[in-house]
Amino acid sequence: MGGTASSIAPWTARADTVTRVLASHPGPVALFRLSRTTFRGRVAAAEAWFRELAAKRARVVALLCPPEWCHLALADPLLGCRTLESLALGGCRISDRGPSASAAAAARLTEITLSSTHLSEAALQSVLSGCPALRSVMLKHVEGPRSIRVRSCRSLVLLGVWQYKNLEELTVEDAPCLERLLGDMRLSAAINVSGAPKLTAFGYVVISHSNFLLLDEVIEKDVFNGLRTPLLSVKILAISVKFSSKNDMDKLINLLNIFPFMETLHVQASDTRYDLTQDSSDTVGSSYYEKLDPIGCVMNHLNSVRLESEFHNSYVLEFACFLLARAQVLQLMRIQSKVFSIPECIAGQQALLSQSHVASTEVEIVFEDMENHDLERLSIELVNTLPDPFDSYHH
Repeated sequence: MGGTASSIAPWTARADTVTRVLASHPGPVALFRLSRTTFRGRVAAAEAWFRELAAKRARVVALLCPPEWCHLALADPLLGCRTLESLALGGCRISDRGPSASAAAAARLTEITLSSTHLSEAALQSVLSGCPALRSVMLKHVEGPRSIRVRSCRSLVLLGVWQYKNLEELTVEDAPCLERLLGDMRLSAAINVSGAPKLTAFGYVVISHSNFLLLDEVIEKDVFNGLRTPLLSVKILAISVKFSSKNDMDKLINLLNIFPFMETLHVQASDTRYDLTQDSSDTVGSSYYEKLDPIGCVMNHLNSVRLESEFHNSYVLEFACFLLARAQVLQLMRIQSKVFSIPECIAGQQALLSQSHVASTEVEIVFEDMENHDLERLSIELVNTLPDPFDSYHH
């Protein structure tokens, strides 16, 4: 084997190039961005990059490698960088002792994204609490902590927790600037939120799996086995629910009562075909919606609705009719399904809804083919620029 570049594995050659470029840069480093490359077998080199970036006063670092390529390089030095403002890491690790000593140094850090990152609960807590300027935090496929506790992050505006299978508890306390608390359909943790008076967008909440939901001060017990209180600031809500389940729909109705000024509602059906055919005492009956008390947000504030179901689901149509009959200021209802690629299916749904009473004279009802969600592609920049972050899944 020769020593020429042509005989070196491509990822090794790229790693050597990065090393040379960093060594020749006098600093400070305004932006270091590395994507779709690898340091397979070159972890020591990658860790040396992190030390050099910290020494050369980096401001923005984005390491967006596929996780199988990263081999858990230790990223502690980056959290010790006093000039760092934005950090995105994929497939790296943060040690227990690193953040406790170095996170306080990252006083300017306002944005952090951790993807497939390995760290302990204590390390994560140290990162969150030790960076006082944090405005945006995204955690995707983070491995290690079963609990995420965000306390006294007084600058935090966005918190995203996605693809986190083992999370048992998500607690947010004393976050006076928090506007968006975003998750995904697999988020089955106990959710506790208090001291977040500006929270505007909340979801996805999986109705069937939400063990506990606490929002601000205690008012009364509800069907979440938790606590209910109106949260006046929330305008956008995204949830996943079994439309065929009376228990789930009871929880949904109670949840709607928590947000009296909600304007935009996204609901994704989690029913299976078996759920729609089983004979069960939990099934929503034909008179279910007739017996419901008025819901303030539905009657007076709801102006946009998106309902999703992969296949034909008559229970979704019943809920649509319920909303149409009571939402007095509704402007747009989008009903999405994979069956709507067939024109005859749309015609059938339109015929059913035409028989429903409609409270709003200005509502537009749109039937659309359902696209796949791609939560992995959401970035802090994209979420922060969209008026409705949940609509970004379809663009």
